[in-house]
Amino acid sequence: MSTTISIPESGLNFGPYEETDLFYVEKSSIYKSLQKSSTKTVEFILRIRDDEILFVEAKSSFPNPENPESLDKFKHSVEEIYNKFAHSINLFFALVLKRVDDRNNEVPDFFKSAKYSAVKIKLLLVLNGFQMEWLSGIQDALYIHKKLIRLRKIWSLEVAVINHEQVKEYGLLK
Repeated sequence: MSTTISIPESGLNFGPYEETDLFYVEKSSIYKSLQKSSTKTVEFILRIRDDEILFVEAKSSFPNPENPESLDKFKHSVEEIYNKFAHSINLFFALVLKRVDDRNNEVPDFFKSAKYSAVKIKLLLVLNGFQMEWLSGIQDALYIHKKLIRLRKIWSLEVAVINHEQVKEYGLLK
């Protein structure tokens, strides 16, 4: 019988998920060993179906893109999200391709054997407590971020910004 894991993050309780569908990268020994090198990561990577995985980053605060006084903070936060997504993609595929040793066997077998040419990969930013109308400015900023455009095109990634209500529609809260 498989174990389930719940992930408390940013005021939300994600899951529970089957451990065979989840790489809790933020708590992994692999990530912890890389933190000194300023490597950033998403909270977790989740198999939704055999043909779809999510890289999930959750936040309970984010600067308002409409507020001119917080524009610098907003740009910094967008760059921080980009770094988390980019570092997570790099680390994940370095593990899957065995360029980094998964000595504690923390990456579930599905991720190691998936046919990635047929797998949709979505980068998901979950903003707890945000109203729907606040999300589009953040989504737009991520969508036009030059480095994230390159990452999206190279890896054929989708990016979505959702709030605490929409996260239920994704089936991330049970």
